[in-house]
Amino acid sequence: MNKKKIFKLLLTVLLICCTLLTLYQRNSAIDTERILQQSVLKDKTFASHVQQIEADGITAYLLEEHSVPIIALNFTFERAGTAYEPENKQGLTLLLTEMLMNGAGDYDALQFKDISEEYGVRISFSADTDDFDGFLQMPTANVDMGIKLLTSTLYKPYFTYDYITLTQNKMQTALRNNHEHIGSVLADKFAEIMYAGHPYSRPAIGKTETIAGLTRSDLITYMHQHFTKQNLIIGIAGDITPSAAKLLIHNIFGRLPQQPQTERIAAVKLETTGAQHYIDFTAPQTMTRFAVKGTHRLSDDFYPLYLANYIFGGSGLGSKISKVIREENGLTYGIYTYLVAKDTLTLLVGGYSATPDNFRKAQEMLLHEWHKMGENGVTEQELQQAKEALIASHNLRFASTGGIAEMLTAMQKYKLGIDFLEKRNDYLREVTLEQVNAAARKYFGQIPDFVIVGKQKTKQEEKK
Repeated sequence: MNKKKIFKLLLTVLLICCTLLTLYQRNSAIDTERILQQSVLKDKTFASHVQQIEADGITAYLLEEHSVPIIALNFTFERAGTAYEPENKQGLTLLLTEMLMNGAGDYDALQFKDISEEYGVRISFSADTDDFDGFLQMPTANVDMGIKLLTSTLYKPYFTYDYITLTQNKMQTALRNNHEHIGSVLADKFAEIMYAGHPYSRPAIGKTETIAGLTRSDLITYMHQHFTKQNLIIGIAGDITPSAAKLLIHNIFGRLPQQPQTERIAAVKLETTGAQHYIDFTAPQTMTRFAVKGTHRLSDDFYPLYLANYIFGGSGLGSKISKVIREENGLTYGIYTYLVAKDTLTLLVGGYSATPDNFRKAQEMLLHEWHKMGENGVTEQELQQAKEALIASHNLRFASTGGIAEMLTAMQKYKLGIDFLEKRNDYLREVTLEQVNAAARKYFGQIPDFVIVGKQKTKQEEKK
């Protein structure tokens, strides 16, 4: 077996291990504390701290980690997400994420895929409502090819008519399928109702007529307007020195325009009153998503609410509402809450599904537990257990070089400070019971609005 095949085999094993760790972290039934106690990540520390570097007027965070010959670069163009598309160009951002991988520079789509696999280079793009994200990972030995492939996508994308048409057809098919999938209907209706009249309310995939009207010129214009140095955030992690990282930034991003041609969208005005919005849909399960106002990342309330939410519905099968509604009463397979932080809106969101027979009873129990949380808060024991679990699982975030690079980007976006990785656990330890219960009163004291999709049983039908 030659060196190239051996390297590819080792890289595959590494990626499989990282994937398994990610699945463990996402699976709420897994005891993360027990896993960590048995893991090589338990006492993981890094030889260097996060450094701030600058090249071509672009600032980036760097974390050197030379134990594995891998370099990861995560980057975000702020104010370049779906909410910044022209209203008559909905779906443009999603089309762009797909088209950037369909050939660039010297390579058509198939050649681009083959050369990436041969050199162990991973490139991907994604977008949310606010931002457009990119990712590059490569072996240290193949950094030149990684740079060549990414710069090709940014400056010489193919955007051929045939591939644009093919991708538009795929998007149209996905759009039709979404109308038949209860989860997709719920996501779209939740955005439409909760963010009514705001760009956040638009479906990311667009509409039939807007998808059909998108052109190559639209893609190029959007990149020129939004992919600029001034709205760029970069995180770099792995086997790379500061001087090499600066050169990396220069080679990849140095030719970008300076300033974006866009302004920040207005804030969402949201007041929840307990409204319940029903959308009739034929499916075995009835699904809901509910929400109240949350708090921004730098607020004094953030960590108290973060802990309160973890205890109430954020800790998977061990949460308060999961124990009562799922485990003790068997009314749902899963129920959860989580925090949402958009640029102009923060939310405390939750959701569950149940059969039409059980849906209303599950909702009544949820609201009962919600009001109890607002009135009584949590106990000292619950708080300490939550702190221990969240602190113990923190190092699982360092399971991959790519995950670290992504964290470095988030630290800059949310202005958490360059020393966040060292201080994060202390922020949790310092939260008091009084602070958590004050946050519970403030945020769980609100009445959530519900968006419900499925079949609804009347009270008369439930009595039969």
